[in-house]
Amino acid sequence: MVIGLLSTIAAVFYGGTVSVLALTATFARRRALRHEARRTLAVLVPGREAE
Repeated sequence: MVIGLLSTIAAVFYGGTVSVLALTATFARRRALRHEARRTLAVLVPGREAE
């Protein structure tokens, strides 16, 4: 049961991180911030290529 709870917490944390990065990559005002968020997403999300 502890393993399931830890897995759930990790999944929620990962999903939240990816969501915040995706929103930053889309709506950030500074171009450099959008670029860095996209590069970080490319590392975290499999199958996504960096620019």
